[in-house]
Amino acid sequence: MEKNTTIRAEIEKYIQSEGISMQCFADASKVNPGTLSGILNRNPPRPISVNQLDLITEAMGLEEGSLFEMYVDECFIHSLPHWRRLRPFLLRCSELNKLECIRSVLGYLMDDLSNVPAIFETAEAMFEDGRHEASMLLYDCVIESEKYTHSERLAISYFRIFQIQIKDNQRNLKAAVQFHLYRSRLPEIYALEGLHMLSQVFALKMQWSEMEMYADELRELAQALYRNRNRFGDEHLELLKPLVYYYAQGHLLKASCYEFQGRYEESKQWIEGYADLSWFEGLDEEGWKVVNLHRVYAQGNRLCIEIKMGNTSAIYDYITYLREHPDETLEGLNTLLESANRFGYFVDAELGLFSQQLKSFWQLAPERWDTHYRKHFNAFRFASFCKVYAEYYFRKGDYPEGVGQTLHCLQLSVDNSYTEHIIGCMALFEQHRNFATLEQQQLYQSLCLGVRANEKNHAYDHSTGGYL
Repeated sequence: MEKNTTIRAEIEKYIQSEGISMQCFADASKVNPGTLSGILNRNPPRPISVNQLDLITEAMGLEEGSLFEMYVDECFIHSLPHWRRLRPFLLRCSELNKLECIRSVLGYLMDDLSNVPAIFETAEAMFEDGRHEASMLLYDCVIESEKYTHSERLAISYFRIFQIQIKDNQRNLKAAVQFHLYRSRLPEIYALEGLHMLSQVFALKMQWSEMEMYADELRELAQALYRNRNRFGDEHLELLKPLVYYYAQGHLLKASCYEFQGRYEESKQWIEGYADLSWFEGLDEEGWKVVNLHRVYAQGNRLCIEIKMGNTSAIYDYITYLREHPDETLEGLNTLLESANRFGYFVDAELGLFSQQLKSFWQLAPERWDTHYRKHFNAFRFASFCKVYAEYYFRKGDYPEGVGQTLHCLQLSVDNSYTEHIIGCMALFEQHRNFATLEQQQLYQSLCLGVRANEKNHAYDHSTGGYL
């Protein structure tokens, strides 16, 4: 197609080249002949709807969306199109991943702040349809254009971007920091989920004070909503998850925060806060599932704390628990290895009971694991497992396996930008470099190049202590 041509010119050229009448083209495209005549003959041309544009594109044998760039230009030549026409076009662009067309439309709209509510509503429609990359363009537009800093739209836009980027280890911290300032301005339907997400991200970054702060806010908000649940005569809050889930997670995250800091007695106290939530009023079927699931978590986490405190008499019960709850195997074996390394004992027999699961860990890519953890958290914990397993092998004098596990952890950490593990793995390898094969040393050098590439691609944010 020639540059700067128009949709009308393209249609006329097609009709002429095919040697057909306008009536024939109207029949082929299923566009009303009168409408088509208005598009081709009226001055200015009759506006085209996105549905008509799709029909015309198909009739001309062109790829879907081929005429969208022209459509953007023509929409804004004579006047600003009505949102009745613009919204379907933006949604259609999101379906076809025509992000540049969306950017062009937004460029025309940015000067008029009265468009912000419609842009936000369209972004929400895209988000609900799973068109996340397209929706982010609109949410960014709302953020840039919204003049009221206390606007609910502004808070929700930051929240949506955080929701989209939370699984991206290279962008989730920046999204969390941006959302942090607006968390208290969210409506209740999103506020609990936002705090839960913040707690999880800072747990991944091992920033315990931030994790604890958000866990406290989550628990306190859940408690306040529970106390006031009958205030408006509605016992069923419209939340993304049951209220009991957020209440339980507030306690679980607080307990985990203390556990990872080695404050085990304090962790035990918080475990009891979610161990039995059968007293929680207004539970439906989904709520009871949450209660029962957290009862199981509490059972395992009590045993986990005992193991981490060096109580080897709890190992038998913990192994039984792990065999009854195979989804907990990775975390459980990680706990056993950490304790064994810390207190100087060996767990070869116990590890042997899970030989098939261990084998599957190496064979199955982390992104395909399906447990109650988020996929990126699972991969992070698997990297942690490889690191403590490497230390265990080195302690046993099995240096080839120790080096292998170190490199496995380093590979996962480089691929996912787990800066928390990269330095430790590099130090561990250098300490045992003399035991590495030539092939392992070459792999290590290759991974070090990956580390340098990450440093160049992701600026370090000193305010958050992480890569953005």
